[in-house]
This record gives sequence, structure tokens and C-alpha cells, in this order.
Amino acid sequence: MTVALLALLYLLLSFSLDAAGWTNKMGILIPVVLGAVTMGALMAFSRFDGFFMLSHSLSTGLAWVFYLMTRIVGDEPRVTVFIEHGVPELQARSYFLLERWLEWVEVALSGSASNDNYVFILEISFLIWWLAYLGVWTVLRHGHVWRGVILAGIAILVNTYYAPQSVVGLLVSFCITAMILLVWTNMVSHRQRWRFQRIRFNQDIGFDFMRNGVIYAIVVILLAFITPNLGRNVQFHQWLDPINQRWEATTSEWNRLYQGINRQSIPVQQAAFGRSLTLGGERNVSERPVLQVSASQGRYWRAVTFDTFTGRQWLNTATDEVEYDANQPIPTIDWDSRRPITQTITLLAPGGNILLGAPDIRLASVPIAGLLTPVFAADEEVTPELAELTWSRSQVNLDEGSSYTVVSNYTDVTIRAMREAEMEYPPQILEKYLQLPENFSPRVAALAVEVAENESTVYDKARAVERFLRSNYQYNEEISAPASDQDPVEYFLFEIEQGYCDYYATAMAVMLRSLGIPARTASGYAEGTYDRESGVYIITERDAHTWVEVYFPGYGWIEFEPTAGESVLNRPSGLDPVNSENFSDPTQNYAQNEQPMIDDFFNEQFNRFDEFEPGFFEEAQTTARDNWIWISVGLTLVALLGGGWLLRRRLYQGPDSFEAESPNLFYARLLNWVQRLGMATQTGETPYERAAVLSQQIPTGTPFIRRITDIYVLHRFAPRRLLGNHDAVQSELAQNWQLLQPILWRTWFQKRIERLRPRQKI
Repeated sequence: MTVALLALLYLLLSFSLDAAGWTNKMGILIPVVLGAVTMGALMAFSRFDGFFMLSHSLSTGLAWVFYLMTRIVGDEPRVTVFIEHGVPELQARSYFLLERWLEWVEVALSGSASNDNYVFILEISFLIWWLAYLGVWTVLRHGHVWRGVILAGIAILVNTYYAPQSVVGLLVSFCITAMILLVWTNMVSHRQRWRFQRIRFNQDIGFDFMRNGVIYAIVVILLAFITPNLGRNVQFHQWLDPINQRWEATTSEWNRLYQGINRQSIPVQQAAFGRSLTLGGERNVSERPVLQVSASQGRYWRAVTFDTFTGRQWLNTATDEVEYDANQPIPTIDWDSRRPITQTITLLAPGGNILLGAPDIRLASVPIAGLLTPVFAADEEVTPELAELTWSRSQVNLDEGSSYTVVSNYTDVTIRAMREAEMEYPPQILEKYLQLPENFSPRVAALAVEVAENESTVYDKARAVERFLRSNYQYNEEISAPASDQDPVEYFLFEIEQGYCDYYATAMAVMLRSLGIPARTASGYAEGTYDRESGVYIITERDAHTWVEVYFPGYGWIEFEPTAGESVLNRPSGLDPVNSENFSDPTQNYAQNEQPMIDDFFNEQFNRFDEFEPGFFEEAQTTARDNWIWISVGLTLVALLGGGWLLRRRLYQGPDSFEAESPNLFYARLLNWVQRLGMATQTGETPYERAAVLSQQIPTGTPFIRRITDIYVLHRFAPRRLLGNHDAVQSELAQNWQLLQPILWRTWFQKRIERLRPRQKI
């Protein structure tokens, strides 16, 4: 059974590498694994030592892998040349492979590039041979199951993360098999110990172990898939809120009592743009440049939007995950008054893989994975694109010096258009973007009413709140965090009356929501400094920013700037083209023909949207997920059927009960310590002889060792003398073991120290 589970474990690894789609002919890994498992099992049960095992595996593995590789070599011209000179075919293909490998080594040493897939398959095959061979040998020879599982687990994790095609289903199957293997080997070790101690047990106990192991494995895997989504769950954050408040209170008290100590400076950079935003204390940023943006126009380079406010933290609760290839059009809603602009973003400092760009991104030159948030209810026929991308990251590493290009639908909406917009909000917008905490401050709601009471339109109310915050609150990045029992918004508005962008944006968003206006916060970077000579925006750490977006039907999400430390955000009035106000950026007077020529290429990409049939993008996005759902359903049905069969067998044939007896367990612990301390014992020794060996090494523990041994001997050979005193015996054993255990650990530690001391030469 152990060999079968090990074979399945490494076969799943080979299946994963084959299904990943790295190159053709990766199916060779299956016979490689089968040969490695067979050879590893034979060597484990043989009498050969470790050195012979390693040397033998090297030669045998190379021979087996080379033989299998010769079977996949096609009609190569160089093979034909060898055969024409009288070399046997098998030997000719081996020469061909060796020659290709030597050429690859030469290329590697010279720093050149290579596209030889034969060498890739050869090296992967030999790596898998070693993993499987050593894993099987170490499990069967030494019982080190974790060593066999962890190395294969690392390999399949790396393959799953970087694979061109999704192999998550095989990773799940691997995890279940690994956990079942751990359960099975644990049960085997227990049965061996029980037989050695002559403990009677039902021979069918293995079915109970396996049943519980399968159930446990499935539960753990389900939790592994569910747990990451808890970060998006509002109820989960509310449940953790008391713990977070206690931690914040402790941190605040620490800072108060030890104000003179140096603290770690945590710079704000791309990697910080995650799925949550907490209203905290001092903001530590520098003037270090982090990226530059080449674009014809721009005010915000958005990374993430937040929809839910818990009272102390903003969350992005989107759950629909999508992936897009490089230069693949991203379906977005066709809002009015939008035009495409192109931005090329270059990283000037190490950061995360978060994708940045002006709202709304419709195309990226790198493959991305992101989260979609519905804008319209599914039953409303508006457009095939009913959702928006609220957070995304590159699927390729973006290191310092990396560049990528994005195309965004940039808004040119006018003040007049926003004032005249019809305020008929979709139900999805009202449900998500009017959310407020249950204990929302009535003082903040009353202030919002007071500020906007003289305004009639949504735009004017939003502008009134924006002006109020910019005019009445001082920008300060060095504020202290609110106490655990303080409302952060009240703390900003009514107590300290100063703060930075996170507080400004939060105050404006919740004030608008209390007025019935859908609003949200967004984080990323402000426009930075425009360099006219190079024509690019230079963005530093200090430009990391949070702002407010307000929803206008027909026009989408429109940005507002409530932070006093930022420049005023002006828009065209829509009344007089000559006097219209544009965005306050240095390129506002650029003519249309001065935009980069790359815009023309991407405009053609957008014009192709009409060629796709309705539902094309939804189908493309859900294909991979549908496949995984069917795999999950199939695995679940198999698990349920197997569990039902095992349960039925347990009810009619399984053992009634099993209870480990205390004397056996405590004496087994003594024997484990004999081995741990490296003491020599003989197979035929009596319990008292083994106790004497241990007592000789640990004189201070002799009374406790003697008493535990006495109780064990009575339990084994005179159980009637202990009958009726079970609780007293168990209590005495526990007490003796509690007193003995520190002595054992102290002795073990002393032996370790002695081994580290240098030995004197005689």
C-alpha cells in the first residue's frame, strides 16, 4: 500500500508536468517515474548501504532516462549520419542526445540562448528520477515520509505556479494523496508498535484510519480554497475587529511609552496596493522615484478600488477571478465621454506585480490576472460587458527596469454632463456602494447633510463635500493612529482635524454614502511630476495616493480630489469650449495629432470589439473555471461513495472501540528517549535491564524511571494487581513523567553541547 501511494504521488507530479504544456513529448516522465519507484523500492528492501544506493541510482537513472529519450528522438539528420557510418540505431540516438547536451552546456557557459527542448526534457526527466528514487528509498528504508512528500510537493507547486496551462486539479489530487500517504504510514507505525508491545487490535483498523484520513484530507483541501476568500468577507473582518482594535491599542500604548526608540520605516510602494486599506498612523514615505509613465495625459494611475468600509478598514470584496493574455482586449463597459489613451509604465525601483494605469484599463501588453466586480444586475440587458476590473496584477515578474503598456478609457466628462445626468442607479450599485458600518457615526451623517444642504445635484453635493474637506482640514502625514475605541472618521473630522489622503478620501466617501450617493475609494499613484524634456511623468513614493470616485449613470466612476495636499482637479465646464477647464496637467493643450502613434494601433484593437459575438468574453473567462468545477464535482462524488462504503463496512465489520493504555504509552516514551540519547540496547533485554541502562546515564531520574517501569511490568505480567486503580495509576504515571521529562531534555541538551566541542588531539 505504501509503495502504491508513493507511486501515485510521483505519477501525479509527472502528469502535472506533462499537462502543463511546457513542450511536447513530456509523457516520457511516466515511465521514468515507474522505473524510479521500482528501483527505489528494491534498493530500500536490499542490504546495500547508502553509498551504493547513491552511486547505483546515478548510473541506473542515467541509463534508464537515456534509453527512454532515444525512443522519442525523431528522424534527425545527425542520427542518420551516425547510422550511415555503421553505428547501431540505439547507440546513434544516444550519441545525438549526448552531443545536444554538450552543445547546451557550451551555450550556457558562453551566456548565449538555447531553444533545445531535447535537453529540457532530458534534464527534467533526470530530476524527476532522482526525486522519485530518493523519495521512495528514504520512506521505505528510514520511514521519513515528510522528506519524500515535501520535495515532490515543492516541485509540483513550482510547476503549478509557472505552468502555461492550469494544472490546479492535479495539485489538489497530489495534496489529497500526500495526506492519505501520511495517514497510512502513521497507522503502519502504530500497528508495528502495538504488535511489539503485544497489544491486541482488530486487523481491519486500517479501514478506519483510511476513512478518517480521506475525510480529513478533503476537509483540509476545502479549507485551503475557502480561507483565502475570507479576506474579502465583511463578516469575517467584523469578527476580527475586536482583536484588531486590541492590537492597535497595544501598539499605541507601546509608541506612547517608548517614543524615543528608532522604528522601522516602511515605504509605500506598489507592493502595498493589496485588497485592503487600514486607517492607521504615521505615513512613512520618501522622495525615491518608483516609476515613470509616458502618456499624453493623466491624473491618476489606479491600482485598486475598494467597495466595503468596516469602520476602520476598506476592502475589495470582488470574487470573480479572470485572466487575460498579453494584448487581449479586456471587456469593459462603454461609458460616455471616454477616449482611449496609451501609457507606457517603467519601474524605477523594485516593486510588486500590481498593474497600474489610468481608469479604465482595456488592454495590457503583459498577461494579467484580476478581479471583476459587477456593475449591472445580470438580468438587465445593457451590454455584454456588465462588470469592471477593480484589481489586477501581471502574471510575469515586473522587476526594476521592466516596462509595460496599457490602454485606458480616459474620461472627458464635463461638469454640465454630470449635473444633467439622470440619477437612476442600478440595484447592484446601490447595494454595494451605499454600504456603511452598522455603528456609523450620526455626527458624520449630520455633517454631510449640513455641508450639502444647499446643493441640488449629485455633482454639486460631491463638490461641496470635496471643497469642505480641502478648506477645513490640514494635511499632515505624521498623525497618530486613532485609539481602538475611537471612530477613525470622527477622529479625523472632529478631533485632530488633520490627516493624509486615506482619511480625506474615507471621510468624503462615507459622507456621500450617507447622502445616498454611490461612492468608493481608490488607491494608486497621483500624477507625479511632469518632465517636459523627456515627456514623462516621474512618480515617487510620496505620490502614493488614495482618492474618491463617484458613480454617475452613463459616465461611470468619476474621480474627485478631497485631499488638501493635492492639486485641484478641474474639468471642462461643457458650456464654452474656449473657457472650458481641463485637467490640471501639463499636456492639457496638446493637439490630438500630438498623441503617440501607438494609440492608432490600439484604437484598431478597440474597433474589433464588434466582431465578437455576444457572450464571447464571458465564455472565454469561465471555460477554465467550468473545467475545474467538473473535476471538483467528480472528486467529491468519488469521496462520498468511498466514504459511504467505508462507513457501511465499519458499522458491520469494524472494531467496536480502541483505547491506548497509559502504562504502554509512558513506557514507549522511555524507549524513545533511549534511542534519542543514543544508548545501546539489546533486542532480548527485559524492561528492567533497559531501565537500568537509562538510569546509569541519568542518575537523577532513576526513581521516576524505576516507577514507570514497575507499573509497566505489573500491567503486562500481573494486570490484576492494578485492577480498579486505573485513575490512580494514570495520575501517578503522569506525575512521574512530568518530573522526569525536564531531566531527559537537560541530558539531551548536554550531549549536544559535548558533540560541538572540539576534540583534543592525543
